[in-house]
Amino acid sequence: MERTHKLSKIAAVVIALAALVILLLWMQGLLGGGKIEPGEVPYVTRGLKEPYRVEEVKKTTHPSFEEAVGTVKARREVLISPRIMGTIVELPVKAGDAVKRDLLLARLDDRDIKARLGQARSAAGAAESEFQRASSDYERYKRLRSQQAATQQQFESIEAAYLAAKARLAQASELVQEAQITLGYTVIRSPIDGLVVEKHMQVGDMASPGQPIMTLQEQGPLRLEAAVREGVAGSIETGDQLKVRIDALDLELAGTVEEKVPAADPMTRSFLVKVSLPQRPGLRSGMFGRIYVPVGSASVLTVPRTAIQRVGELDLVWVLSEQRPERRYVRTGYEYGDRIEVLSGLREGEKVILPSASSGEGAPGPSKEGRPATQLMRYTPESIPQGLGLSGLGLRGSPGPVRPAAYVREARG
Repeated sequence: MERTHKLSKIAAVVIALAALVILLLWMQGLLGGGKIEPGEVPYVTRGLKEPYRVEEVKKTTHPSFEEAVGTVKARREVLISPRIMGTIVELPVKAGDAVKRDLLLARLDDRDIKARLGQARSAAGAAESEFQRASSDYERYKRLRSQQAATQQQFESIEAAYLAAKARLAQASELVQEAQITLGYTVIRSPIDGLVVEKHMQVGDMASPGQPIMTLQEQGPLRLEAAVREGVAGSIETGDQLKVRIDALDLELAGTVEEKVPAADPMTRSFLVKVSLPQRPGLRSGMFGRIYVPVGSASVLTVPRTAIQRVGELDLVWVLSEQRPERRYVRTGYEYGDRIEVLSGLREGEKVILPSASSGEGAPGPSKEGRPATQLMRYTPESIPQGLGLSGLGLRGSPGPVRPAAYVREARG
């Protein structure tokens, strides 16, 4: 029985090794035929059927901008914290709630303060009684002194007792007032009409002065606060119109410079610029944004946006070199309308090929500025030019023959 078990284990290992060898041979193209022999093959391009359009690479002059990144913030943000220490016993609002001025936000445990208030009132009552007795004595001795029925020493003693009782009554009254004010501190109300953006504590937590319970933001227009380097900030003035982009919303809008902090940050050598934003759906504080500061104009090398194709993380163009299409990888920069800047890979005067729209496989049409369009290009074994293989299409895959499956790549124009 044990011998049979060992034989079956050996057989399983042999079968697994054989399957692995067959798989490796198949991946290398040694099984199934169709192996591409070494040597040169005619270079055939897909999607470049004649007649195709050719355009010359040229320099164009465009406005130049410097980008500064920042954060969308509310015009007014309030940290709600207590004036006294106490345990939170009520917290009726939550993050995201809209609140009105004087709405209850939190309540602290007030039992000890109410006890102190009761003691202060009792002491004030005792002081009031003592003052009434001292006042009566004072008025009586005042009349007796005027009639020469009491000595000056007796009158002065009664007068001193009266003044002391009056001072003690005033002190007791102030203690009552202090306890009442402190009791009011246990109820925390909203100072503004706004929105609860964050709660820092929950019911049962011990709150103390300077420790925020929640954060409120004033409702209304927002603004983008960005740090602009010192070499550019000098050209910005209050009231200037700047282009603003909110990436998360794919939104571009015009903002107005509302404030520029006059002192630079000594650590970053930059100035804080606050740009007011118009209200837009979905725009929230905390979002990432960019402002574009004009810094003159620049002459840059550009090509039509439709000439750029995307393969993986690389940009490529088809260049007409010696009357033959040649694929070339380039590094692109900013977009200017229907043209895009080329930072490297092309020279002025070279001719780029604009794929024929009738072929259906050319670069996609223009998209929104700053957001390259995307399309999927699907290749099957029948549509791939003979002898070109995956590497000729810029696709990842086995160096062997093309297998009967569809390969997809992404192109961006």
